[in-house]
Amino acid sequence: MTEKTNWPTWFLVIIPYYAMQSLVGSFVKLYILDLGGTVLDVGLASSAFNLVLIPAALISGRISDYLTRRRGILIVSSIGQLLSVFTIITSRSVSTIVVVYAIFSFFNSFTPTVFSLLMMETLSKDRWGDGSAHQFRYTIFGSIIGLSLGTAVLFFMPLTVMGWLPVAFSALVLCYTMLVIRDPPLKVERRSIALDPQVLLGRLLNLPVVFPRIPKLDDFFSLFSSAKNTITRDIPLIMAANALFFLGTNLFFTSYTPFLKANQLTYLEMTALDLFITCINALASVQQFSGFSKSGDPGIIVEFLSLRAIAFLIGGLSSLYFTGHDVLYVSLMLYLMIGIAYTNITIGMNALLYRYLPEGKRGGVLGIYSAVNSIAMFLGSFLSGGISIVYGYSVTFLLGSIALFGASSLLEWHFKPKRIWDEDPYE
Repeated sequence: MTEKTNWPTWFLVIIPYYAMQSLVGSFVKLYILDLGGTVLDVGLASSAFNLVLIPAALISGRISDYLTRRRGILIVSSIGQLLSVFTIITSRSVSTIVVVYAIFSFFNSFTPTVFSLLMMETLSKDRWGDGSAHQFRYTIFGSIIGLSLGTAVLFFMPLTVMGWLPVAFSALVLCYTMLVIRDPPLKVERRSIALDPQVLLGRLLNLPVVFPRIPKLDDFFSLFSSAKNTITRDIPLIMAANALFFLGTNLFFTSYTPFLKANQLTYLEMTALDLFITCINALASVQQFSGFSKSGDPGIIVEFLSLRAIAFLIGGLSSLYFTGHDVLYVSLMLYLMIGIAYTNITIGMNALLYRYLPEGKRGGVLGIYSAVNSIAMFLGSFLSGGISIVYGYSVTFLLGSIALFGASSLLEWHFKPKRIWDEDPYE
């Protein structure tokens, strides 16, 4: 029997789940704009989604720790997602969509947690790393399928028809869960995610909000006090750099879809751009392109942060000089740079953090890491719409670039990574 046939059948549910998730993210922005909403409304929807992720991650973690019925959690989560997506599709009120999108975020946060636990409970520990990689490949594959179908639909039909695709995928996830998934005999506590770097990395790549342990006030005080000491400053600085990365990313992308709409790009072209950057992320995640990032080398992370920051800067400058259909061609270049950088930054950042995690305190530190990232995501999407309305898109994109350059500078200043051209050839 080949290795391919050894994977549990429940892995297949990952594909329709992420097909649905990728479609919902693209559709909600476009639908709000189609109903007459502004960039501020898109920002409110994104910030509501990110804000709900924080308590949802805590609740899903607690429930997953104390309930052995993984199948039951997935069924409830799938029903909640299906009803939320259906309500979004049939609603004509922007405010209702914002609220329901936040409810969708709550139910949506349960599924990746259960996927990680099922992977650890259905595979032997020596296969957890391969399982995480396999799960991530299915994640990318599902996203590409979803956005490809969405793009194909928009070739011939209006946006509202595309909206029924996530409903269909949500129903497929529910049916597959009920028919195929069975509760494993053993229970793995969610805290185990913090004990294996490969599992943690896969979980953070799927959804960058995970609380292996709820952070306590003492954890924050301990972290802040360690930042005063040069020797123990590594983790606080890594967290600060990663927070700036999420802040800048959400500042840029929350406003970029409304910016494309303002330049008369069609829904087909905007969805095709989402598909394009997803494909670039997929290519950048293969071993040949991302293997060197797994070492957590600060120098490599700095280079990719700088590449992404330059792309945001070009986006800000080009928004002043390019209008109409020319924006599409500029966006293709930007998305190429952004997509190449994203996977390597995420893998490198998480690997770098794991290298410095203190023994016996991993859960608490990762809890703070998740909380800080969640707050940065919320602030980025919340501020993006208001800044774009008051000061314009170019200022928003510029601020996103500054945030990423700030993250790059922090890592460069603290770790002082050596490059090949810095080495003495005569040593």
